[in-house]
Amino acid sequence: MPRATTSNPEVTLPTAHQDCDLTVAAIRSKSNTLNSQLNRVGTGTFGGYGMASGAEKPKPVLQMILEALGLRNQAQSREPTSKDIGTLIMLGVMFLLFVIGVTGFFVMWFTEFYNNTMLENLILAENSETAKDWLNPDPKFDTLLKAHIFHYPNIEDYLEGRADKIKVVDVGPLTYQEHTIKDEVSFNNNFTVTFRDRKSYKFLPEKSSVREDVVLMVPNVPLISAAGHVKRMPYADRLVAGFFIKQFKEPLFKNLTASDFLWGYEDKIIKLKSLGMGKKRFGLLMNRNGTSVDSVQLNTGEDDIRKFSIITQFNGMPQLDYWDGDECNRIDGSEPSMFSPNLLQNRSTINVFLQVLCRKVPLHFEKEVTILNNIDAIRYKTPMNVFAKPEFNPANACYCTNTEMCLESGVINATKCYGDSPIFPSFPHFFTGNKSYYDLFEGIKPEAELHQTYADIHPRFGFPIGGASRVQINIMLDKTPILENKAARLVNATILPLIWIEITAGDFGEDVLHTLFMTTYGLDAIQLALKYGTLLISVTSFSLIIAGVYFLNSRREEQLQESKSSAELEALNSGLAVVQHVNLPVSV
Repeated sequence: MPRATTSNPEVTLPTAHQDCDLTVAAIRSKSNTLNSQLNRVGTGTFGGYGMASGAEKPKPVLQMILEALGLRNQAQSREPTSKDIGTLIMLGVMFLLFVIGVTGFFVMWFTEFYNNTMLENLILAENSETAKDWLNPDPKFDTLLKAHIFHYPNIEDYLEGRADKIKVVDVGPLTYQEHTIKDEVSFNNNFTVTFRDRKSYKFLPEKSSVREDVVLMVPNVPLISAAGHVKRMPYADRLVAGFFIKQFKEPLFKNLTASDFLWGYEDKIIKLKSLGMGKKRFGLLMNRNGTSVDSVQLNTGEDDIRKFSIITQFNGMPQLDYWDGDECNRIDGSEPSMFSPNLLQNRSTINVFLQVLCRKVPLHFEKEVTILNNIDAIRYKTPMNVFAKPEFNPANACYCTNTEMCLESGVINATKCYGDSPIFPSFPHFFTGNKSYYDLFEGIKPEAELHQTYADIHPRFGFPIGGASRVQINIMLDKTPILENKAARLVNATILPLIWIEITAGDFGEDVLHTLFMTTYGLDAIQLALKYGTLLISVTSFSLIIAGVYFLNSRREEQLQESKSSAELEALNSGLAVVQHVNLPVSV
């Protein structure tokens, strides 16, 4: 069959093979366009930006982070700019400051980390600077001992019936600088330290109202004390001791210098082996001068700062044996020169163990005061009923049940504490005591301002920076046959005041006052600065982070919009190219 021909030889129709080639080209172009769009906004992207395909070079980690945060100046950029890096560094710094600020804010506002860090300096760890200063303190921190002696100028007139009342004169103070170091020290494995106080005294005439050589009429303490001891001796020993005492012809009251009465003098009665136990001298404060006969063990605070300064043993015993019952024999009081600051935080009652009383004494919070050139302190005072009889203070019942007699309020029976000598301590001038104690005397005038014990304690570190520890030593007259003729007019069990002493802080120099000022205001200022500084850092850094995130999100949205517009434009251009490729020239 003949082949078909046309009249126009210039017209050529495409073959079927050519149609297939054009179709494949169009499909391939369309696929490339779609892949380009997908690589920008579709599958295989991170945060809306295309990730490198297997055929492309992997991007640096920094660039990936920048892209994740939206930090690209242009949709097609491959390397981060210095502005992008700077922005990232700024965000990192702000985040770090925010973490530090929030952590510091929590620590400073809701924990005791700052205070506990400061209190670590109080711990009496062996070989620490604090322990060294405590064992051998600088004399500039010495305390003052002020002694007042009761002088009986008309006692002979009274005993002979020429006077209606016994006149007593408070002579003093005789002021001494008291320097205390620790002797026979042993740091134990149970976070305690055992020691004995070694005290020395220097008379300060410029701070005293009388001289040490002033002669005073005072009770004959060895004679009055011997009367009770002889009374309890076996019959044969009592006869021998009574015979010698009568031979000495000691008066009931005698003239002594203030120095002898306080620090010791040779006495015939004391030299008796059955009474003096080998001693030759007697003085009311003689045992304070030198190494103490009493050993003390207290907690160093290493295991628990709340236990700091709590006395755990007295003379090797965890409990006393002077009183009746565990409560009164417990020694759980602080050493008077320092207290655990934790006990002061809620202003709760603190207990002080006083060796002169052989018992603990409570101190109650009274008020916050300002002393020593505007230095803040917390004032604690002894309660008014601390020496009250059980009828008015049931807690004192165990201080009475094991004694020969329970006295009226204001005086405690400490005979067992003083080796059966008739010593009955009280506050000076029988402050808070029953009036029956001083109705017999002319010159006893109790005043709270002068005679009550109080302590002004540093609020942060717990050591006293002011105050006065005051106690009076009295002796009871027991009219045994030895004294009966000498004290005919005196009522049996009359309590005679001997002396009262007052322990106060010394005169602080400028360097000590500066140290106190810094520990009071300097550390408080640092604490406040850290508290509000961390709060300011937290708020500021958080605000900057929020502002930065808002700014970056705005840039991110702009870049995504630009990327989308570019992709649409590229897709449109690709579509036009396909159309141009499949449009064939038509020649008729």
